[in-house]
Amino acid sequence: MTESTERYARLARLPGVGERGVERLSRARIVLVGCGTLGGAYAQHLVRMGVGTLVLVDRDVVEEANLGTQLLFDEDDVREMRPKAVAAARHLEMINSRVRLEARVADLSAGNAREILGGAHLVLDAADNFEVRFLLNDTALALGLPWIYTAVTGWAGLVMPVVPGRTACLRCLIPEPPEPGSLPTCETAGVWAPAAAAVASAGLTATLRLLLGEAAQPELHELDFQAGTWRKIAVNRRADCPACAGDLPFLEGRRGSQAVRLCGRDMVHLAPESPVRLDLPALADKLREAGTVRLTEYLLHFAAPAGEMYLFPDGRALLKGVTDPGRARALYHRFLSG
Repeated sequence: MTESTERYARLARLPGVGERGVERLSRARIVLVGCGTLGGAYAQHLVRMGVGTLVLVDRDVVEEANLGTQLLFDEDDVREMRPKAVAAARHLEMINSRVRLEARVADLSAGNAREILGGAHLVLDAADNFEVRFLLNDTALALGLPWIYTAVTGWAGLVMPVVPGRTACLRCLIPEPPEPGSLPTCETAGVWAPAAAAVASAGLTATLRLLLGEAAQPELHELDFQAGTWRKIAVNRRADCPACAGDLPFLEGRRGSQAVRLCGRDMVHLAPESPVRLDLPALADKLREAGTVRLTEYLLHFAAPAGEMYLFPDGRALLKGVTDPGRARALYHRFLSG
């Protein structure tokens, strides 16, 4: 028995998997969008299963508040202000060095979604907002790419596989993104990390079945660990679904904002309206006159009485201690414009 065979022996013994299934996993390229509580549960299992390539996509930075629920990070990541995608890759490579890990410190947007998701066999949703999920849905439909919709808030979670042309898409289930504040979030309802692990398990089961060539079940799984229930709800394709008919406004940039409040924290993510490239060392020299600056190879951290932000080379910013997108934009332009 080779080392590789022994490593995945228990997976191979599962009915319907076998050596053929392990081999298929070893050739699979999976994109994971989001490396937080749910994404961490997904990622650890994927690398232990021996997936060929795992692309980790996240726009955020590790903070102390993450350590209570997000299993891929530790205090050193907080001290070093590591981007989540980078920190996740560092920890995962120690679990399985055979897996190819690609860390993408990026905000998934209409401008980069095709490039980031292109070439994947499947996409896993561990995002923290519906705007990204609707973009995922548009991009997956455009590329003919299966993806797994998953979400966790409080004690409950949702899982639904989407296979373009075969199953209902996200907009068949939810025609329009919910209005801001209309649904509970991690900030208002908290999050039970073991629920995320269970939701990831359901999502990974759907992932394995799709990679093995099985047909996706057209249903939404609704898990509630406070009520102790697990329901399966049939979801049919809608004849009047605009996305299934080819109307993809989120991918085409006709829908979507530039400022998004992050789940579970007083923080707003802000992206520039057009592509930019910041000279972080030069900007650090400029900002030292207005506050405290710390520069790493990945980002610039700036703190002043007026506000605190993380700045990335591509012009994105995380505004800390801010919940209003308008105020976030004002702070961004106050220090970076002109």
